[in-house]
Amino acid sequence: MLEGFFEAIPEEIWAPFRGNEDAIGGKISIHNGRFPKLKKTAVAIIGIGKHADLFRKEFYNLQWRFDKLEVADLGNLVEPASEKDKQFALSEAVGELLDANIKVLIIGHEPAYMYGHYRGYRQTGEQVEIVKVSPNIDLEEGAPLRSLLVEKPSYLFNIDFIATQAYYVSNKTAAVLEKMYFENHRLGEVRAYIDETEPILRSAHMMLFDLNAVRASDAPGTVLESPNGLYAEEAAKIARYAGISNTLTSAHFYGLSPDGSDRKSHILMAQMAWYFLDGIISRFNDHPEPNHKNFIIYRHRLQTTGHEVVFYKSHKSNRWWMEIPHPYEKHSFFIGCSYRDYQMVSEDEMPDRWWRAYQRLM
Repeated sequence: MLEGFFEAIPEEIWAPFRGNEDAIGGKISIHNGRFPKLKKTAVAIIGIGKHADLFRKEFYNLQWRFDKLEVADLGNLVEPASEKDKQFALSEAVGELLDANIKVLIIGHEPAYMYGHYRGYRQTGEQVEIVKVSPNIDLEEGAPLRSLLVEKPSYLFNIDFIATQAYYVSNKTAAVLEKMYFENHRLGEVRAYIDETEPILRSAHMMLFDLNAVRASDAPGTVLESPNGLYAEEAAKIARYAGISNTLTSAHFYGLSPDGSDRKSHILMAQMAWYFLDGIISRFNDHPEPNHKNFIIYRHRLQTTGHEVVFYKSHKSNRWWMEIPHPYEKHSFFIGCSYRDYQMVSEDEMPDRWWRAYQRLM
C-alpha cells in the first residue's frame, strides 16, 4: 500500500554516493527502484515536487553522524491530478508511517500540504499539538491553516506560532489567536530568547517550518524574500529542538520559491534536516508522569489567583515542565517550560503558557 504513493529517486541523485558510508547518501536506505524495507526504520523522508530532489543533492552530501539511526528516503510523493487526491495520498502515507512508529520528515515548497500532513494524525487517537514557524498567519477562507481549524471531528488541541512578524499579522487574526488561546511568539522575542523555543517544541507532535521565517540574506530562495527574520543558525537550532522533543513525530520544511533556483536555500534546508536527525538521536525520553521519582517537584500557590502551579524538573536532563490540571476531570497533563517560568511563579506571576493551556481545557 505505502509503496504505491511514491516514485523512485532519480539515479543521478543517489548514484554518486553509492558505497560512501561517510555521507548520508551512502548510509540511508533510498527508494532507487526498490522500495526500502521499513521494519527497523526510525525516520522516513517524504519528498514533494522538484524541491525535494534539489534538497537531496545537498543533504546526501552531508556527513553521517547518527550512529545506528535507521533512515529511509521513500522518494517523492506521486502527485495525482486533483488537490483532494494529493491531500489524501499524503495523509495516508503519514498515517501509515506514524502507525508503524516511524517519524516523518517532509520536504516540499507548498504550504497546502500541511492539511494532508495533519490529517495523517486522525487515527492516532490523541489530540494534536502543532508548532508553526512562520512570519505570517493566514486564516483566510481556503487557507491551509484554516482547514486545520475547521476540520470536523477536531483532534487539534493547540497551535503555537514561532517567529511571526507583526506587520504580516492582522488585528483580526491576532484576535482569533487570543480567542483560541494559541501562543504567538514574535520574532523579536524568539531572537532574544532562542532557547525558549525548546520548551514550546517539547510538547508538540508536528512542526511546520516555513523558510520564509528566515531572512532573505540567509535564504534568498524564499517566496517572501524578507530582509527580516531568523538567522540560519537560529533556524538550525529550532530544527534540532524539534528533533529532541520527546513527543514530536513529524516535521515539514517548505516555503521556497517554485523555481527552486537558489542553491544556498537548499543547503540551509539540508543542514536543518541534519540537525533534526541530530536532535532525534539526542532525545532524553524523560517526559514526566504524576509524582514520578525521576523528577524534582516544586509546588507554589499564587496569591493573586489562588491557582497552584506544579513544576517538574528532570534529574536526567534538568528540563522543566508544568503540570496542567484538568478543570473538570481527575487527571492532568504536562507542558514544557523553562526556569524563567519557575522564576515568574516564585514572584507570584502567572506564566502565560500555563494560563493558555488551562483555558483550552475549559
